Amino acid sequence: MLKYFRTRVRSRHPSHAPLRVRGTFPMFPFKSVIRFGSTTEYDDAVSNGGNRLEINTVQAIKNSSSKMLMKQCFADGNVKTADWWTYRNGGFVGKDVNNTLENLPYPIISKSYFGSRNQGNAKHDSAEALAAWLVGKNTSHYIFEKYYNYSREYRLHITNSGCFYTCRKMLKQDTEDKDKWYRNDEHCVWILEENELFDKPSNWDKVLEESVKALNAVGLDIGAVDLRIQSSTNNKGVVRNDPNFIIVEINSAPSFGDITIEKYKTELTKLILEKHER
Repeated sequence: MLKYFRTRVRSRHPSHAPLRVRGTFPMFPFKSVIRFGSTTEYDDAVSNGGNRLEINTVQAIKNSSSKMLMKQCFADGNVKTADWWTYRNGGFVGKDVNNTLENLPYPIISKSYFGSRNQGNAKHDSAEALAAWLVGKNTSHYIFEKYYNYSREYRLHITNSGCFYTCRKMLKQDTEDKDKWYRNDEHCVWILEENELFDKPSNWDKVLEESVKALNAVGLDIGAVDLRIQSSTNNKGVVRNDPNFIIVEINSAPSFGDITIEKYKTELTKLILEKHER
């Protein structure tokens, strides 16, 4: 008699709790696990030589959880992302091999390897400001990025088949100037694709292609890409046919709202079946 198994969902994020409710996913005639930010190993997982199907391997979670590993994966996968450096022995090492404090392309963002929702990040508008910040800092767990003042930011929920759900992050009107350089739940609202304020970029196909590249670069099966892009027109009102953009990061454990939960229920069931058939 064929035996059926529940899918294990590994996550500590409170918004993911509905996915762990019995009956959320069908019972499958094989073992499976879905990871959201979790590095819990299973001895019988495919990645360990077993037969338990995995949605997001432990290594993929590690790649996407560490800013450093993520950037290295993006570089290897030729993903469009911000220019970045590490700070070692008084110099900034990165794309330009070695850069001095004075000639970095300010503003510069310092990012903690394992920070999330902008925790541990800071914006430095000048060499003097960054020099003051560096005093007494252990910089071994930081990367430094060029800041791109692109006015639009989107989150795309991605599988290898493309984007199955997306929103635009828009700043709230009462956001203070000092906080306008980043977007999190405290000072932004989420605009659905059906809303005219979503303002889909003219080069959306390129955005989608690059987002899938980011997913594949870190090895995730499903994840959320944060992307910043220029406005649809320049300061003279001329339409941009191919606005510049960067992949900010990819997240294996984004926060979920009600709509997101329902989208993931459908997409994860489909993903499990597709991966099993490969």
